[in-house]
Amino acid sequence: MLEDSDPKASQAHAKFAARIGARIGAVREAHGILAYRSGDYRTAVRELRTSLRITGRLDVLPMIADAERGMGRPERALDIASSDDASALGADAAIELMIVVAGAYADTGDIETALGTLEIPALRHKVDGRWQVRLWAAYSDLLARAGRQEEAKRWLTLTADADTEGLTDAAARLGRPMPQPVDVSWHSDEELSVIDVYEEDADTPGDAGTSEGVDIPEGHAAGKEPESAHATVSQDPAGERPREAVLASARHSSPKERS
Repeated sequence: MLEDSDPKASQAHAKFAARIGARIGAVREAHGILAYRSGDYRTAVRELRTSLRITGRLDVLPMIADAERGMGRPERALDIASSDDASALGADAAIELMIVVAGAYADTGDIETALGTLEIPALRHKVDGRWQVRLWAAYSDLLARAGRQEEAKRWLTLTADADTEGLTDAAARLGRPMPQPVDVSWHSDEELSVIDVYEEDADTPGDAGTSEGVDIPEGHAAGKEPESAHATVSQDPAGERPREAVLASARHSSPKERS
């Protein structure tokens, strides 16, 4: 991609496209995203807000809020999180916004409130079948800033174990390769039926000391409470929480509810 090989050229192309396609929301959004990734937060806020007005796509709100943080205005990020638009976000965008909100509180020196902002159901339960590894990484960073180094290391390790998509730099920070997703495809129905026979006698996931897809450190198996509750990842019998429950909790963690 041009963005990776020549960032300046990609930004120039995006700027030109935004100039000739000023009323096209997707063009303005692309320009804003490139500006955000390059650290040009002023341009990012302008372009992303414009794209929001044109398209009504709310999932750019976390980037707008983070760009406000980048310009040294954490209070504006908090205002965005308490807006009516924020309450209409989907699960993934709502979680991303909570990460930004936590960072905004940390910017003001309030690390404890920042940690509390991230202690939502999605921290310990799957959302739409996935662990929220970016949330784990952000929580780990805040624990480290709070001086809770052992807990921070555990959450970073969990992140590295579960992040098979390269969404975080957790594995690199621990000096190990990124884990690869397990391929469970089958070559034939016959092989699948044989596996099914053996599965009748196989141990269930609940019998093991790990949650699905994540190698929980010793003492952190689902259903067990270690010495520190902040380093626990558990799950309900289905292995995840309903999407609505995650969103409801995220909204309850917003600045509006905390004031």
